[in-house]
Amino acid sequence: MGIQACYMAIDEDGLNHLIDLDEVDLVDELEELEEHNDTLDIGKMWDGLHFILTGCSASEPREDDPLSDAVVGIHILDEENFIAAIGNNELPPIITALKQIDLVWLKSRFDPQLLSDSEIYPDIWTSEPKDSLYAELEQALKELISFYQRCLDNNMHVVVSIY
Repeated sequence: MGIQACYMAIDEDGLNHLIDLDEVDLVDELEELEEHNDTLDIGKMWDGLHFILTGCSASEPREDDPLSDAVVGIHILDEENFIAAIGNNELPPIITALKQIDLVWLKSRFDPQLLSDSEIYPDIWTSEPKDSLYAELEQALKELISFYQRCLDNNMHVVVSIY
């Protein structure tokens, strides 16, 4: 199945509850909450999306970079399973940065060989058609913008889980 990225909207009480849990209970609770909360699953596109937005792998997030934060979150809750949070008040600069992405420019510089050479997860970048890979990345980006806007509008925080 591979490593997947899931983004979940959560209210203040729910986030505070997650912060208080240990790593094992945190993963169990997240999986339970994902069944009942607004979630976005971008599957395996998380590292590729991070790379085309920032020029580096999500395994090396860029500090104070809203495009990096958009993919990997801001406040780490569990480093081993990679679970992070984004406060509702931190969403506006992320949404603004994502909406400023010029999709024509992004597509023109999309280079699957570069992703492969940079060992961006998953190892699919040179084995699948370039246009379909870019279409998946662009779809993930558009869904992420819409999800973050919904969270902002509904005063929800976000929990990012990549495992």
